[in-house]
Amino acid sequence: MIGEWLNRWLPTPASTHAAQFDGVLATAHTEAAIVFLSWLAIFAMILVRFRARAGVAPSSPAGRHWPLMAIAAIVLGDVWLLAGSALPAWRERAVPPPAAAAEVRVIGEQYAWNFHYPGFDGRFGRTAPSLITAADPIGIDRTDPAAADDFVLIGMLVVPVDRPTVAHLSSKDVIHSFTLATMRVKQDVTPGLPVSAWFTPITTGAWEVGCSQLCGLGHYRMRATFEVRTEAEWRAFVADEIAYATSP
Repeated sequence: MIGEWLNRWLPTPASTHAAQFDGVLATAHTEAAIVFLSWLAIFAMILVRFRARAGVAPSSPAGRHWPLMAIAAIVLGDVWLLAGSALPAWRERAVPPPAAAAEVRVIGEQYAWNFHYPGFDGRFGRTAPSLITAADPIGIDRTDPAAADDFVLIGMLVVPVDRPTVAHLSSKDVIHSFTLATMRVKQDVTPGLPVSAWFTPITTGAWEVGCSQLCGLGHYRMRATFEVRTEAEWRAFVADEIAYATSP
């Protein structure tokens, strides 16, 4: 019931692991609701049973087993949440991505998301700060053979559907938080600490890349377009961008 209620408020799940993550959230809310309603019922019972009355000596529930029972119930609820929902979800995500995944480097800066695509060879070329320009905010070294088909886009992430995508995350300046709400992906991006996140889209569409970390006065502008396309459409997109990036 709580799961159905949450689905009305959450973005549409669009990755293979999204439904499982939503299940963890529903379980946590269910446990919290049970604890809240139980304590509310106990509190109401105590107010009525031990209220001040004329001719009745004051008494209290001291010495009874209610506190121990309440603590035990909360511990059991936490075990249910962790063992039955949270840990299985974590275990399935704490593994390397499947083979043949699409890869992209995501470089955050105040206040934009930069996306470095490796082209069809799947190899990222070298980058250098001295090569950074307005059109290339990460400085791809075109003398590197691996960079022959690389290209960079500012504010546009495009990935294929039904295929794992690995996002290699880094930051130029401050802590950002890479967020794809429909994919149920959220990962802090810390300067000097490269990390990766992977997901498998299951539906095509267009959404938004967000930053969930207050990264400065222009934080509200830290957005990008996120598109999931069919394999054929994605390959055509990559081919067009390679042709544009390598044209004289």
